[in-house]
Amino acid sequence: MNAQQIADDADMIVAGYAYKNKGDYIEVIDLSDVNKISTIQNEVVSESVMSDEDDEVVLRYYLKNKEILEESLNA
Repeated sequence: MNAQQIADDADMIVAGYAYKNKGDYIEVIDLSDVNKISTIQNEVVSESVMSDEDDEVVLRYYLKNKEILEESLNA
């Protein structure tokens, strides 16, 4: 999948990161490098191939915007 396809499929995009609700977890993909993927489960990063710094950033964005993500899923 390329960045455009990932962005089109995302439930939310924040600062170049695509967030997709996968049911039990949230998948986060860096649109500038689609090989950088993180998984957020129970409001913590549970798996990742991103740097620790990137993990902190995507988690912070998620926690700040999770209500918007939930609203988009219920729309």
